[in-house]
Amino acid sequence: MRVDPTGNTFGLPPCLWLPIAAASIEAIAEYVGAVNDRIVGGDGRINALLVEPYEPAPVEDPRVALWHDSRAGFYRAQLHPARQVWVHVDYRRYRAAYLSFRMPPLAPEYVLDHVQNRHAIRLRGYSHPYLRLCPVSRAVNTSGGVDSGGEGMEKAYVRSLLASQPHEADGPLARFAERKIIYADPMDITKMLDIAPGTQVLNGVRDTMQLLYPRTERQ
Repeated sequence: MRVDPTGNTFGLPPCLWLPIAAASIEAIAEYVGAVNDRIVGGDGRINALLVEPYEPAPVEDPRVALWHDSRAGFYRAQLHPARQVWVHVDYRRYRAAYLSFRMPPLAPEYVLDHVQNRHAIRLRGYSHPYLRLCPVSRAVNTSGGVDSGGEGMEKAYVRSLLASQPHEADGPLARFAERKIIYADPMDITKMLDIAPGTQVLNGVRDTMQLLYPRTERQ
């Protein structure tokens, strides 16, 4: 497993260091996995990538309750699939690309979620234009994406930074842009586990965090 030394892993154990956005295709190849296929647009932009991830950190960390849950097999398949699809933030035909790579078919009630907030990436000046897709239920996708949900709050936060300190060399916007890889935070992982994050106080994220952090650190 290769880890971007500038990345923020949110105090999570290594088995939950999940890349969800990349500054470039080169960063994906360096820190995520081998690029086995790609879709290139008429303008030459690489729109979609099929990635075979490098061997992850051991997922059987006995301190992490997630791996002892009754749905551990499903959770493992969601977080650590054998193949991943990454797409450009502005690419619209991502579902067709996903299926063209012969990924498992999606159930009718499932959609493909850009785990990293697309709107926030655009507000940040396209600092990390390549985003990982993850299949989740429509209800989970809606819960995470509304203005009162986690993604809405992230957009509001980025807008506030742009208004107050858009050019600070050592500010949070600049530090974010310096990273080659963005790793999933507890909100992102909650969505990837197909659990509704909730809105406002994010009850779903609060409850899911009990599954993510090693017991010794929670006590």
